[in-house]
Amino acid sequence: MKSAALMKSVALAITDAAVVRFAADLTIGELRDHRHPLALRIHKNRDKGTWYLVRYEAGKKLRQRLGYWPALKTKDAHSIVPEILKKLATGTDVQNSDFATVGQLLTWYLGRIERESVKSDSRRKGVKCAIEKHLVPRLANIKITDLTKLVIDERLMLPLQNASLKPSTIRQYFAVLKRAFKSANELGLVSINPMATMRFGDHIQRRIEPKQGRLLVSDAGRTMALIIGLSEPVKTMLLFMMMFATRIGETRKLKWCYFDFEVNQITIPAAITKTDSNHIMPITKQAKAMLLAFRELSQGEYLFEYNRKAYSHNDAQKLIRAASAGKFSAHDLRKLARSAWATIGIDYWVGERMLNHKQKGLDAVYINADALEVKHVALSQYHDWLNTSLNSLHNTGIDKT
Repeated sequence: MKSAALMKSVALAITDAAVVRFAADLTIGELRDHRHPLALRIHKNRDKGTWYLVRYEAGKKLRQRLGYWPALKTKDAHSIVPEILKKLATGTDVQNSDFATVGQLLTWYLGRIERESVKSDSRRKGVKCAIEKHLVPRLANIKITDLTKLVIDERLMLPLQNASLKPSTIRQYFAVLKRAFKSANELGLVSINPMATMRFGDHIQRRIEPKQGRLLVSDAGRTMALIIGLSEPVKTMLLFMMMFATRIGETRKLKWCYFDFEVNQITIPAAITKTDSNHIMPITKQAKAMLLAFRELSQGEYLFEYNRKAYSHNDAQKLIRAASAGKFSAHDLRKLARSAWATIGIDYWVGERMLNHKQKGLDAVYINADALEVKHVALSQYHDWLNTSLNSLHNTGIDKT
């Protein structure tokens, strides 16, 4: 490799094809564009380069880094020069980015999300849907240097509202866009995060109410009766979620090795929980009888499996939709359990622990040695109540048919 001092600088009309051609010549270190105040310094590995805006001030040569080739293609580097010069003239901070457009940044972010093993399949699919179906179609060609609150409002928020999407859904898409820019900024791919000070409430002031569950506390008996009439394994899957208020992502990945029937305890590992923390639950006498009976039918590693693998998120959702005839979802069972706990007088803090909600502030310090016993008392009370509700069946709400 030639030393940097001996490498030549070539003046030309820079194109992507020209960069590839000159990068193959190890004597060339820099390309200067004779049409624009641009220079591309070729990296040692010869497959990348750094774009610089070259200008003179008080007789001194100044270089402003703009981004990297080939992420920032030649035509995109050309297109941002006028805006950069304008900002430099007015003393405005200059965006230093690997990407010219919002679309390029979103494409990078989607690729990063798809490679992250810590993200669940459902999370990755949600981000993919938001980017490909809603963000890219509306923002792809917007230059990052042009992205303002007004542009977001006119090009994204208003069209999404006019498409009759719920505010809660629009907020999810807005959050994906914010997270994409935050990640790019944290990794040094954009020097300025144009969305750092933007808030969802700047565009939509309407209060977003929590989605109400489709099951009332008074539906508990009929829901239990419906579930008990189902075939395995969906019957035990739904009963488990109703009895323990576990999330569908945790339930479908349950393994028999998480259950200790000698000490009557379930330990759901952090690796499969939403909160990334172990979730320990007691096994009541009703739950133990149900699980041991199901153990005779489920001989694999997972409680609920297909072809010796845990059910996928989509397959589990389809099972539940079919079993309930669309009358309730897995999350509706979780909400029903939470409402029932409040109704029968279970302490709020105990309910939060049983839901495995992420602890905030001082909540995290209120963990004592008898927490498991407290949860056992609460769950036993709840399971007794479920049996009473099933036996009485003086409920109104969903039909069993």
